[in-house]
Amino acid sequence: MTFAELQAALAKLNLSPAALAKLLGVDVRTARRWATGGKPIPDTVAARISDMLVNGITPDVREKRQSGEAATSFLWVRKAGNTEWTVAEHDRVSDIYYLPGRIERYTPDDLVLGPTIEIPGE
Repeated sequence: MTFAELQAALAKLNLSPAALAKLLGVDVRTARRWATGGKPIPDTVAARISDMLVNGITPDVREKRQSGEAATSFLWVRKAGNTEWTVAEHDRVSDIYYLPGRIERYTPDDLVLGPTIEIPGE
């Protein structure tokens, strides 16, 4: 798959490179590089995108979109053994957590999870 074919697929699926990154569980910068031709698109990724073009977006993502459930949420977390809490973004699709200022991805087993932060007015 070329980057031009990827751009056409993203347009057809109504996805941004960032949204594709979340669906596939990859770094946003990687998906942007694929979309601009800065990095070759792996065959496995091309196959998943082709599958989405034929069959639509995966059922769990489609279900969350139809129900109005947000794909991300924010909650208090701390690393195991650490006493300081911070806010993390939780990608509900891939069940990955992102801490502020970090590019690493964390699983629920890596963190002590606290309460979800409610967004005012929602």
